Amino acid sequence: MFASNTTNHLNTAGRRNVSPQGITTESPLTRLIVLTAVLGATIYQALLCLANTHLFRTSTGVVALVEFSIYLLCLFVILRRISLDFIAILTLVASYLLLLALLRSSLDIKGFRDLIIPLLFFWLGKEVGSINRADKILKIIILVVLVMGCFELFFVDLYSRIFNIFSYYGTTGGMNATTNWAGGTLALNGTRPDGIGRTILPSLLGAHRVSSIFLEPVSLGNFAVITAAWGLAKKREEFRKAAFFLVSAAVMITMADSRYGLATVMVLVAMRFIVSGRMNIAVIAGPILAVIILLIVPNLTQGHFGDDALGRLVRTGRILSGFGTNEIFGLSGYAVDFGDMGYAVALTRFGLILCAVLWIGFWMIKMRDDTGSRFRTYVAVYASLILMVSGTSLFALKTAGILWFLVGCCAKNETPTEAPDKPPSKRSPKGRAQT
Repeated sequence: MFASNTTNHLNTAGRRNVSPQGITTESPLTRLIVLTAVLGATIYQALLCLANTHLFRTSTGVVALVEFSIYLLCLFVILRRISLDFIAILTLVASYLLLLALLRSSLDIKGFRDLIIPLLFFWLGKEVGSINRADKILKIIILVVLVMGCFELFFVDLYSRIFNIFSYYGTTGGMNATTNWAGGTLALNGTRPDGIGRTILPSLLGAHRVSSIFLEPVSLGNFAVITAAWGLAKKREEFRKAAFFLVSAAVMITMADSRYGLATVMVLVAMRFIVSGRMNIAVIAGPILAVIILLIVPNLTQGHFGDDALGRLVRTGRILSGFGTNEIFGLSGYAVDFGDMGYAVALTRFGLILCAVLWIGFWMIKMRDDTGSRFRTYVAVYASLILMVSGTSLFALKTAGILWFLVGCCAKNETPTEAPDKPPSKRSPKGRAQT
């Protein structure tokens, strides 16, 4: 007994402890590292912006160094329980990207970075995560987002002095020819352009769109969709938990005036009531349907179009209709700035073959239960739609980190990582429970 208890408490360096019931649990250090990695991935841009405003001038190199440190935290946990599946997938993806680099005669570092994020955070959630842990971490992030969002909403001048977002993106290369700034120090698209105006509660909230810790209202809207998807995936018996996530998502969408968020959440809500069971598998055709729509829309539109959702769809459709074999298979165009054309970015950067393999692999993930299967379906809808109106949002660490960690927490892991709420009752040899 002494040896057993010693084994249970010796492991404080991040390895798994074994309870008397034979159930593995994670050490406090591992739980702290996981929280730091996921929370850090969400707020690191805000912290760097704060440092750039008041402490030192940041740069692209500083941002890359901070991101790399977050990846190392994930690796620190994953490597202690490395699996052959992780090594095989990582090797396959790296080999294919290197093959593309040889065919292009140029190495696309950003392509590696965009794919390492989902791989690392998915495996982090899969190996040490659980639904309960995901709930707790997501609630912490939501609390931080809402507090900072309210601060920005009610004290926008003070927020602008604390976070000079214009200066931060200027020093880190976040501004280009397609960037639309609100003026002063506010965030990208911090206000709606003249003639468009706010969609949600314009008379109450005015023209300002909240960014919170994400520095951009677009990212806040994307995070709101992820939060709503997590709530809608809950079982009906967990309606109180679901209500918290849905209400939080509604508040964030309102703050950010996210039209994409509003439309996507409405689609997800409708799916929760209409689609069930194996019907969810139909969403696997989401990207194909999205591309077909993009190719059709320009033919249905006549005359001029503005800088709105329809305009983005028309421009993307025209670009995609001009793609040849080289662009479709990622042999050319990977260095072109396609702006908000997500499908154009994905095809030219990764190629159709890798995109198809990763998409099919995503649907082959074994989920713990129906909650995980529903969440996967909603994530597929989120990805299919966001690539229609945004170029790189799907790959942004500040929202992709938490997204893929949640997916990993839903994935089935043969080795349990968390003890049950109530330990099993001890029984006497005669089968009676001991008291």
